[in-house]
Amino acid sequence: MIKKTKKKAKARKRLTPLQQIRKELGKLEALHAKEEAIVEKIEEIIDEAEFEEDDINENWEGTD
Repeated sequence: MIKKTKKKAKARKRLTPLQQIRKELGKLEALHAKEEAIVEKIEEIIDEAEFEEDDINENWEGTD
């Protein structure tokens, strides 16, 4: 008779409440950094569009 071997369950390291808070805070900080990068990129796009619009308006020479 062949005995089936049972896989040992990996013991999960139980985090303390403080460790859990630090882990979640780290995630939040990473998310905030991504948000800041996105906001900066959007502001760059807006600034470039406004600059181009100003250029077009300043260089516009209509006929009288």
